Amino acid sequence: MTTLDIDDKQLLVSDVEVNNDAIIFKMADGRRIEAPLWWYPRLHAASAEQRMHWQILPFGDAVGWEEIDEYISAKALIIGGAAPGAKPPAQAAE
Repeated sequence: MTTLDIDDKQLLVSDVEVNNDAIIFKMADGRRIEAPLWWYPRLHAASAEQRMHWQILPFGDAVGWEEIDEYISAKALIIGGAAPGAKPPAQAAE
């Protein structure tokens, strides 16, 4: 039996898109990894302009929004799961 191992080269981010619903990492190998924006409360609460001010971090496998103190790795998006304090939109409206 074989087990799939993640090679660090598979985690290289080439571009990022943030819209009102999702964060999308475009990977160097052509994949797109997407997660709901509400998973990341600071990014969700940020202005459209603040969301545009991201940078790929030095190892190439994570993205940072320094102004809002948010940092997300490609591995975190692959594994999935909301950041601490994140609430689904239906719960947040209550």
